[in-house]
Amino acid sequence: MKKIFYFLPIIFILSSCATKVYQLTSEGEYFDALTKITESEKPIFYPNGGDFGDNLVFVAKEDDGAYNIYMKEKVLYKAIIQKTGGQNINLSPTYCAVNSRIAFQYFDKTNYDIYYIEAGKGKAITQVTNTDEDEYNPSWSPDGNSLIFEKGSTPRTYIQATKRASKVEYKGVSVSKNQVWLKDLKSKELKMLGIGSFPKISPDGKSIAFVKYDLDKNKSKETGTLWIMTIDGDSQKQITNVNLGYATSPNWSPDGKNIIFQLTKKNKEDSDIYVIDVNGENLKQYTVNKSNDFAPIWTADDFIYFCSDRGAKANEYQIWRFKIKQNK
Repeated sequence: MKKIFYFLPIIFILSSCATKVYQLTSEGEYFDALTKITESEKPIFYPNGGDFGDNLVFVAKEDDGAYNIYMKEKVLYKAIIQKTGGQNINLSPTYCAVNSRIAFQYFDKTNYDIYYIEAGKGKAITQVTNTDEDEYNPSWSPDGNSLIFEKGSTPRTYIQATKRASKVEYKGVSVSKNQVWLKDLKSKELKMLGIGSFPKISPDGKSIAFVKYDLDKNKSKETGTLWIMTIDGDSQKQITNVNLGYATSPNWSPDGKNIIFQLTKKNKEDSDIYVIDVNGENLKQYTVNKSNDFAPIWTADDFIYFCSDRGAKANEYQIWRFKIKQNK
Protein backbone atom coordinates (compact mmCIF):
# COMPACT_ATOMS: atom_id res chain seq x y z
CA MET A 1 0.00 0.00 0.00
CA LYS A 2 1.35 3.41 -0.85
CA LYS A 3 0.94 6.60 1.10
CA ILE A 4 0.24 10.05 -0.34
CA PHE A 5 1.07 13.09 1.77
CA TYR A 6 -1.10 16.18 1.75
CA PHE A 7 0.42 19.49 2.82
CA LEU A 8 -2.87 20.36 4.41
CA PRO A 9 -3.61 23.19 6.79
CA ILE A 10 -5.96 21.96 9.49
CA ILE A 11 -8.85 24.39 9.26
CA PHE A 12 -11.13 25.10 12.21
CA ILE A 13 -14.33 27.09 12.13
CA LEU A 14 -13.83 28.50 15.59
CA SER A 15 -17.06 28.70 17.50
CA SER A 16 -18.35 27.28 20.74
CA CYS A 17 -21.97 27.85 19.78
CA ALA A 18 -24.21 24.82 19.69
CA THR A 19 -26.16 23.85 16.57
CA LYS A 20 -29.69 25.21 16.27
CA VAL A 21 -32.82 23.06 16.39
CA TYR A 22 -35.28 23.58 13.53
CA GLN A 23 -38.92 22.65 13.15
CA LEU A 24 -38.76 22.08 9.39
CA THR A 25 -40.96 19.02 9.39
CA SER A 26 -43.88 18.07 7.19
CA GLU A 27 -47.17 16.52 8.18
CA GLY A 28 -46.79 12.77 8.36
CA GLU A 29 -43.09 12.74 9.22
CA TYR A 30 -42.35 10.33 12.03
CA PHE A 31 -40.34 12.50 14.40
CA ASP A 32 -40.89 15.63 16.46
CA ALA A 33 -38.11 17.93 15.31
CA LEU A 34 -34.95 18.14 13.26
CA THR A 35 -31.52 19.37 14.14
CA LYS A 36 -29.53 20.93 11.34
CA ILE A 37 -26.00 19.67 11.92
CA THR A 38 -24.17 21.67 9.25
CA GLU A 39 -24.79 25.24 8.13
CA SER A 40 -22.32 25.81 5.34
CA GLU A 41 -22.38 27.79 2.14
CA LYS A 42 -20.91 24.67 0.54
CA PRO A 43 -23.03 21.62 -0.33
CA ILE A 44 -22.46 18.91 2.29
CA PHE A 45 -22.88 15.16 1.72
CA TYR A 46 -22.28 11.62 3.03
CA PRO A 47 -22.53 11.72 6.85
CA ASN A 48 -20.87 8.86 8.71
CA GLY A 49 -19.79 8.20 12.28
CA GLY A 50 -21.48 10.44 14.84
CA ASP A 51 -22.04 7.83 17.57
CA PHE A 52 -22.92 9.55 20.85
CA GLY A 53 -22.38 12.93 19.20
CA ASP A 54 -18.70 12.42 18.35
CA ASN A 55 -16.60 12.25 15.19
CA LEU A 56 -19.04 12.87 12.37
CA VAL A 57 -17.32 12.80 8.97
CA PHE A 58 -18.75 14.14 5.71
CA VAL A 59 -17.88 15.58 2.30
CA ALA A 60 -18.02 19.22 1.20
CA LYS A 61 -17.93 20.50 -2.35
CA GLU A 62 -15.31 23.24 -2.61
CA ASP A 63 -15.64 26.44 -4.62
CA ASP A 64 -13.11 25.11 -7.16
CA GLY A 65 -15.16 21.96 -7.76
CA ALA A 66 -13.05 19.65 -5.60
CA TYR A 67 -14.61 17.40 -2.96
CA ASN A 68 -12.91 17.10 0.42
CA ILE A 69 -13.54 15.28 3.67
CA TYR A 70 -14.24 17.14 6.91
CA MET A 71 -14.94 16.04 10.47
CA LYS A 72 -16.85 17.38 13.45
CA GLU A 73 -15.39 16.02 16.65
CA LYS A 74 -18.53 17.22 18.45
CA VAL A 75 -21.56 17.22 16.19
CA LEU A 76 -23.55 19.87 18.06
CA TYR A 77 -20.76 22.44 17.90
CA LYS A 78 -19.66 24.37 14.86
CA ALA A 79 -15.94 23.52 14.91
CA ILE A 80 -15.04 21.63 11.74
CA ILE A 81 -11.69 20.04 10.86
CA GLN A 82 -10.64 19.60 7.24
CA LYS A 83 -9.13 16.14 6.67
CA THR A 84 -8.18 16.14 2.96
CA GLY A 85 -7.09 18.92 0.63
CA GLY A 86 -6.15 19.71 -2.94
CA GLN A 87 -8.16 19.69 -6.15
CA ASN A 88 -9.24 16.10 -5.78
CA ILE A 89 -12.46 14.11 -5.58
CA ASN A 90 -12.76 12.42 -2.19
CA LEU A 91 -16.15 10.81 -1.54
CA SER A 92 -18.07 8.35 0.65
CA PRO A 93 -16.12 8.62 3.92
CA THR A 94 -16.67 5.96 6.57
CA TYR A 95 -15.38 6.37 10.12
CA CYS A 96 -14.18 3.53 12.35
CA ALA A 97 -14.06 4.25 16.08
CA VAL A 98 -11.97 1.12 16.79
CA ASN A 99 -8.95 2.22 14.76
CA SER A 100 -9.78 5.95 14.42
CA ARG A 101 -9.48 5.84 10.64
CA ILE A 102 -11.56 7.31 7.82
CA ALA A 103 -11.83 5.25 4.64
CA PHE A 104 -13.07 6.84 1.42
CA GLN A 105 -12.99 6.65 -2.36
CA TYR A 106 -10.37 8.85 -4.01
CA PHE A 107 -10.01 9.71 -7.68
CA ASP A 108 -6.37 9.14 -8.58
CA LYS A 109 -5.72 10.46 -12.13
CA THR A 110 -7.67 7.79 -14.01
CA ASN A 111 -10.03 5.97 -11.64
CA TYR A 112 -11.40 5.69 -8.11
CA ASP A 113 -9.53 3.63 -5.52
CA ILE A 114 -10.13 3.08 -1.81
CA TYR A 115 -7.86 4.85 0.68
CA TYR A 116 -7.90 5.58 4.39
CA ILE A 117 -6.58 8.36 6.55
CA GLU A 118 -5.85 8.56 10.28
CA ALA A 119 -8.66 10.66 11.75
CA GLY A 120 -6.44 12.24 14.37
CA LYS A 121 -3.65 13.25 11.99
CA GLY A 122 -5.06 13.88 8.55
CA LYS A 123 -1.86 14.28 6.53
CA ALA A 124 -1.02 10.93 4.91
CA ILE A 125 -3.51 8.75 3.08
CA THR A 126 -2.90 5.02 2.68
CA GLN A 127 -4.00 3.23 -0.48
CA VAL A 128 -6.08 0.07 -0.04
CA THR A 129 -6.98 -0.83 -3.65
CA ASN A 130 -4.89 -0.32 -6.75
CA THR A 131 -6.58 -1.52 -9.94
CA ASP A 132 -7.53 -0.14 -13.33
CA GLU A 133 -11.20 -0.39 -12.36
CA ASP A 134 -13.25 1.89 -10.11
CA GLU A 135 -13.89 1.03 -6.46
CA TYR A 136 -16.56 2.83 -4.46
CA ASN A 137 -18.42 3.05 -1.17
CA PRO A 138 -16.04 1.54 1.40
CA SER A 139 -17.34 0.44 4.79
CA TRP A 140 -15.48 -0.90 7.84
CA SER A 141 -15.96 -4.23 9.55
CA PRO A 142 -16.88 -3.77 13.26
CA ASP A 143 -13.37 -4.77 14.39
CA GLY A 144 -11.71 -2.32 12.00
CA ASN A 145 -9.59 -5.04 10.38
CA SER A 146 -11.39 -5.23 7.03
CA LEU A 147 -12.96 -2.98 4.42
CA ILE A 148 -15.87 -3.91 2.19
CA PHE A 149 -16.49 -2.00 -1.05
CA GLU A 150 -17.90 -2.32 -4.55
CA LYS A 151 -16.14 -2.45 -7.90
CA GLY A 152 -17.58 -1.54 -11.28
CA SER A 153 -19.69 1.25 -12.75
CA THR A 154 -20.61 4.46 -10.96
CA PRO A 155 -23.41 3.83 -8.43
CA ARG A 156 -26.52 5.96 -8.55
CA THR A 157 -26.30 8.97 -6.24
CA TYR A 158 -27.55 12.53 -5.88
CA ILE A 159 -24.02 13.92 -5.90
CA GLN A 160 -22.70 15.10 -9.24
CA ALA A 161 -18.93 15.42 -9.09
CA THR A 162 -17.13 16.38 -12.28
CA LYS A 163 -13.41 16.72 -12.84
CA ARG A 164 -13.08 18.34 -16.27
CA ALA A 165 -9.37 17.77 -16.72
CA SER A 166 -9.80 14.04 -16.32
CA LYS A 167 -13.26 13.86 -17.87
CA VAL A 168 -14.67 12.11 -14.83
CA GLU A 169 -18.37 12.29 -14.14
CA TYR A 170 -20.32 10.99 -11.15
CA LYS A 171 -23.96 11.34 -11.96
CA GLY A 172 -26.21 8.33 -11.73
CA VAL A 173 -24.90 5.97 -14.40
CA SER A 174 -26.90 2.76 -14.71
CA VAL A 175 -25.38 -0.08 -12.68
CA SER A 176 -26.23 -3.74 -13.11
CA LYS A 177 -23.27 -5.98 -12.29
CA ASN A 178 -21.07 -4.27 -9.71
CA GLN A 179 -19.12 -6.64 -7.48
CA VAL A 180 -18.87 -6.66 -3.69
CA TRP A 181 -15.33 -7.20 -2.39
CA LEU A 182 -13.88 -7.64 1.10
CA LYS A 183 -10.24 -6.89 1.95
CA ASP A 184 -8.52 -7.97 5.16
CA LEU A 185 -6.06 -5.19 5.95
CA LYS A 186 -3.85 -7.46 8.07
CA SER A 187 -3.52 -10.52 5.85
CA LYS A 188 -4.05 -8.49 2.64
CA GLU A 189 -6.50 -11.20 1.52
CA LEU A 190 -8.99 -9.94 -1.07
CA LYS A 191 -12.24 -11.81 -1.71
CA MET A 192 -15.10 -11.23 -4.15
CA LEU A 193 -18.40 -11.97 -2.38
CA GLY A 194 -21.00 -11.48 -5.10
CA ILE A 195 -22.86 -9.02 -7.28
CA GLY A 196 -24.12 -5.87 -5.57
CA SER A 197 -23.70 -2.24 -4.60
CA PHE A 198 -23.50 -0.12 -1.40
CA PRO A 199 -22.36 -3.02 0.86
CA LYS A 200 -22.51 -2.54 4.65
CA ILE A 201 -21.41 -5.06 7.29
CA SER A 202 -23.77 -5.67 10.21
CA PRO A 203 -22.82 -4.64 13.77
CA ASP A 204 -22.08 -8.27 14.71
CA GLY A 205 -19.89 -8.74 11.62
CA LYS A 206 -21.90 -11.71 10.35
CA SER A 207 -24.06 -10.22 7.57
CA ILE A 208 -23.91 -7.73 4.71
CA ALA A 209 -26.71 -5.45 3.51
CA PHE A 210 -26.41 -4.41 -0.12
CA VAL A 211 -28.30 -3.30 -3.24
CA LYS A 212 -29.01 -5.25 -6.40
CA TYR A 213 -30.05 -3.50 -9.60
CA ASP A 214 -32.96 -4.70 -11.71
CA LEU A 215 -35.63 -3.43 -14.05
CA ASP A 216 -38.86 -2.01 -12.68
CA LYS A 217 -42.24 -3.71 -13.00
CA ASN A 218 -42.71 -2.30 -16.52
CA LYS A 219 -39.18 -3.37 -17.55
CA SER A 220 -38.52 0.22 -18.63
CA LYS A 221 -36.30 1.71 -15.89
CA GLU A 222 -33.52 0.62 -13.60
CA THR A 223 -34.44 0.11 -9.96
CA GLY A 224 -32.69 -0.98 -6.80
CA THR A 225 -33.71 -3.63 -4.27
CA LEU A 226 -32.28 -4.37 -0.82
CA TRP A 227 -30.67 -7.72 -0.04
CA ILE A 228 -28.81 -9.39 2.84
CA MET A 229 -26.14 -12.10 2.65
CA THR A 230 -23.69 -13.69 5.06
CA ILE A 231 -20.19 -12.28 5.46
CA ASP A 232 -18.97 -15.07 3.14
CA GLY A 233 -21.40 -14.07 0.38
CA ASP A 234 -23.80 -16.96 0.97
CA SER A 235 -27.53 -17.26 1.82
CA GLN A 236 -28.63 -14.20 -0.14
CA LYS A 237 -32.08 -12.97 0.85
CA GLN A 238 -34.16 -10.26 -0.83
CA ILE A 239 -35.66 -7.64 1.52
CA THR A 240 -37.52 -5.28 -0.85
CA ASN A 241 -38.97 -5.80 -4.32
CA VAL A 242 -39.12 -3.67 -7.47
CA ASN A 243 -42.73 -2.62 -6.81
CA LEU A 244 -41.64 -0.61 -3.77
CA GLY A 245 -39.47 1.79 -5.76
CA TYR A 246 -35.75 2.51 -6.11
CA ALA A 247 -34.08 1.54 -2.82
CA THR A 248 -30.43 2.30 -2.15
CA SER A 249 -27.84 3.40 0.48
CA PRO A 250 -28.70 0.85 3.19
CA ASN A 251 -27.28 1.08 6.70
CA TRP A 252 -27.82 -1.06 9.79
CA SER A 253 -29.54 -0.21 13.05
CA PRO A 254 -27.23 -0.49 16.09
CA ASP A 255 -28.85 -3.78 17.18
CA GLY A 256 -28.71 -5.27 13.68
CA LYS A 257 -32.47 -5.86 13.51
CA ASN A 258 -33.36 -3.15 10.98
CA ILE A 259 -32.10 -1.57 7.78
CA ILE A 260 -32.43 2.16 7.15
CA PHE A 261 -32.27 3.27 3.52
CA GLN A 262 -33.33 5.86 0.99
CA LEU A 263 -36.23 5.11 -1.32
CA THR A 264 -37.53 6.90 -4.40
CA LYS A 265 -41.06 5.73 -5.13
CA LYS A 266 -42.16 5.50 -8.73
CA ASN A 267 -44.69 8.34 -8.29
CA LYS A 268 -42.25 10.64 -6.44
CA GLU A 269 -39.23 12.44 -7.89
CA ASP A 270 -37.38 12.92 -4.60
CA SER A 271 -36.22 10.29 -2.14
CA ASP A 272 -37.24 9.71 1.49
CA ILE A 273 -35.89 7.82 4.48
CA TYR A 274 -37.38 4.41 5.33
CA VAL A 275 -36.70 1.62 7.82
CA ILE A 276 -37.46 -2.07 7.38
CA ASP A 277 -36.86 -5.18 9.48
CA VAL A 278 -34.16 -7.54 8.23
CA ASN A 279 -36.87 -10.10 7.45
CA GLY A 280 -38.50 -7.65 5.02
CA GLU A 281 -41.43 -6.78 7.30
CA ASN A 282 -42.63 -3.61 9.09
CA LEU A 283 -41.67 -1.04 6.47
CA LYS A 284 -41.87 2.46 7.97
CA GLN A 285 -41.48 5.84 6.26
CA TYR A 286 -39.81 8.58 8.32
CA THR A 287 -39.58 11.56 5.94
CA VAL A 288 -42.16 12.86 3.46
CA ASN A 289 -40.85 16.37 2.86
CA LYS A 290 -40.70 17.61 -0.75
CA SER A 291 -36.94 17.48 -0.71
CA ASN A 292 -34.24 14.93 -1.43
CA ASP A 293 -33.63 13.13 1.87
CA PHE A 294 -30.89 10.55 1.34
CA ALA A 295 -27.72 8.78 2.57
CA PRO A 296 -29.07 7.94 6.06
CA ILE A 297 -27.02 6.46 8.91
CA TRP A 298 -28.27 5.16 12.26
CA THR A 299 -25.97 5.88 15.21
CA ALA A 300 -25.47 3.89 18.39
CA ASP A 301 -27.46 6.49 20.37
CA ASP A 302 -30.48 6.12 18.03
CA PHE A 303 -30.11 9.26 15.94
CA ILE A 304 -30.67 9.27 12.20
CA TYR A 305 -28.30 11.50 10.23
CA PHE A 306 -29.05 12.19 6.57
CA CYS A 307 -28.50 14.63 3.71
CA SER A 308 -31.29 16.93 2.60
CA ASP A 309 -31.98 20.13 0.70
CA ARG A 310 -35.11 20.86 2.76
CA GLY A 311 -35.49 24.51 3.70
CA ALA A 312 -33.11 25.53 0.90
CA LYS A 313 -32.85 25.72 -2.86
CA ALA A 314 -32.70 22.44 -4.72
CA ASN A 315 -29.36 20.63 -4.39
CA GLU A 316 -28.15 22.88 -1.55
CA TYR A 317 -27.61 19.89 0.70
CA GLN A 318 -26.73 19.93 4.40
CA ILE A 319 -26.70 17.28 7.12
CA TRP A 320 -29.68 16.89 9.44
CA ARG A 321 -30.59 14.49 12.21
CA PHE A 322 -33.62 13.31 14.13
CA LYS A 323 -34.22 10.92 17.01
CA ILE A 324 -35.94 7.60 16.49
CA LYS A 325 -39.25 7.56 18.35
CA GLN A 326 -39.36 4.94 21.06
CA ASN A 327 -43.07 4.15 20.58
CA LYS A 328 -42.55 2.74 17.10
